[in-house]
Amino acid sequence: MSKPAAPDADQPEFNVASSSQIDANPAGKDGGPVNTVLSREDSKPNPASDSEGHTEIGVSKVEAFNKVLYQSGKSGKILLWLLGVSIGLTMFAYALDQGITTSVFNVLASSTFGTHSSLAAVSTASQIIRAISKPFIGKLADITSRPTTYVVILVFYVVGFIVAASANTFAAYTIGISFTSVGKSGLDLLSDIIVGDLTPLEWRGFFGAALALPFVITVPVNGFIAEGFYDNWRWGLGMFAIIVPVLLMPAIFTLYSMQRRGEKLGMVTMADSARIRTGVDETASKGFGYWAKLLYQGLIDIDIIGLIILGFAFSLILLPFTLARTAKGGWGNASIIAMLVVGFVLLIVFVLFEMYLAKKPLMTKRIIKNRTFLAAVTVYTFNQMASSVRNTYFSSYILIIKNWTNYQWIIFLGITTMGLSLIGPIVGLIQRKTHRYKSLMLFGAAARLVAYGLLVQGNGSMVQDTARLVLAQLIFCLGSFNVVGVRVGSQASVPHEDMASVISLLTLWSTLGSSIGSAVSSAIWTNEMLDRMYKELPGLSQEKVLELYNDIKALRSDYAFDDPVRQGAIRAYAAINGHIATCALVLAAVPLIATFFMPDFYLGKQQNAVTGLGLDGERVDVPRRDENANQPKTFWGKVVAFYRKDS
Repeated sequence: MSKPAAPDADQPEFNVASSSQIDANPAGKDGGPVNTVLSREDSKPNPASDSEGHTEIGVSKVEAFNKVLYQSGKSGKILLWLLGVSIGLTMFAYALDQGITTSVFNVLASSTFGTHSSLAAVSTASQIIRAISKPFIGKLADITSRPTTYVVILVFYVVGFIVAASANTFAAYTIGISFTSVGKSGLDLLSDIIVGDLTPLEWRGFFGAALALPFVITVPVNGFIAEGFYDNWRWGLGMFAIIVPVLLMPAIFTLYSMQRRGEKLGMVTMADSARIRTGVDETASKGFGYWAKLLYQGLIDIDIIGLIILGFAFSLILLPFTLARTAKGGWGNASIIAMLVVGFVLLIVFVLFEMYLAKKPLMTKRIIKNRTFLAAVTVYTFNQMASSVRNTYFSSYILIIKNWTNYQWIIFLGITTMGLSLIGPIVGLIQRKTHRYKSLMLFGAAARLVAYGLLVQGNGSMVQDTARLVLAQLIFCLGSFNVVGVRVGSQASVPHEDMASVISLLTLWSTLGSSIGSAVSSAIWTNEMLDRMYKELPGLSQEKVLELYNDIKALRSDYAFDDPVRQGAIRAYAAINGHIATCALVLAAVPLIATFFMPDFYLGKQQNAVTGLGLDGERVDVPRRDENANQPKTFWGKVVAFYRKDS
């Protein structure tokens, strides 16, 4: 967020309005200020528009936010800065959690419980929960308000960390981490929607990517945390149960203050619930019947039945990849077969339910027919899938093959995270300058492909050379060129009222893609790793090999780097992780191909590329490439024309 300034060609505009604004008086028409004021009385709908009362987050009356922040003098500016800082702090909490819990504490906890081979099961379960919880959280913010939603997120975080820190079994630890996954999902979703509401397309990439800047700080900080809590990971999780509330409280306080300030001014703000912002049942009695009706409508709106079916389907299909190896009879186990059969049946049921029975399907026909969105989902989902395949056991691999300190281990793993976070805003600035994103996306997709290729040696094993590993990590950073572009392009392809749905759906499917990636990685690991360790460690008993297979900390601490046992384990780790990296390499080719099918929208002062309206609700002049002039006749000419298509 930036300090409000007079809009010009090089300054982001934060004048917020939707296409429903009719009486706006843009600055310059009569010399007066932008009139984006809407009172609570004015926001009451007429009968003809009652059906629009449940439009998604931040659409109908967010223009009143302009007066609350910009037309309230010094206090309004202070509130604006507080909003920006508080959102930054929530993302700092997200970055801390994402950076150390997933890559460090999960590894250490699974090893403590002697279940390191089940690490992917935690990742798969948490990814599915993160995906399914997105629509729940979005609708919760509609029914209640954004600050109330932050409170719910905080409860999930605190309860999750307490349960995980005090867990006596790996199952209990998994339950705790699953609770924190809901919190991660909420912080990610709400911040994206706020940025989408407040920025034009030309600045969308920059401010969206800027949300990741806290990772630049948390990566080195996480190194110190991991060093200090390597042998006491429970205390580390307990510490997060204190840190996260401290970092989320400013956002909760600021949004509640904004909501209260709007009430005093008789205004509607973006912090309010959707029903207040749309004027639906604003004066209705809020007894039990009111909230029961609201809850019922909310469950219909998020397609609760469809989400439950989808969640069970993916869980039953993906978890057998993790569980089959340890099940009696392996893939021939009756329970494993039943899980797969029921999972695929439920997937078919989900499709049929969405087509014929769902009152509010997850993906409306308007979104399903949006080719840009489908291409964006393909790009983003396979990016996430490839990353998840590589990352699930990558930190374990580095911990074993390198004789590094814990701090060096964390910093190496964080190179890509820091690089992505730093390059993302730079990509946003390039988009602001060029007003296009497709060529940048292609460059990013190609770079990721090269990085995956660098990890695989000629014999199929994963590379162990430090220079090559670091180079791959650095090249992965260039993936921001692809990621930032696909997020901006997908949001540009829909009108404002569909933006929140597109953000939710994009993260829903991409997160499910991550869960598939974790399951694939787990399948390779659990089906090949133990046999490979038996082969590389013939001098050890099967019981000892099995112990080292399940306890990575013992493998690292009990055997010196040059010990034959450690070296044999390194060969096994390199071989199996090579197979995993090869799989990721193949998956990473899909986003490169799918990027060609993305249009190259002009990123200007419009909120989206469909309606052509700016943030003040006025028509914006958008330059278009002349597709009718000099129609190409050659094959390559047609390919170039297709590539340059901006609609």
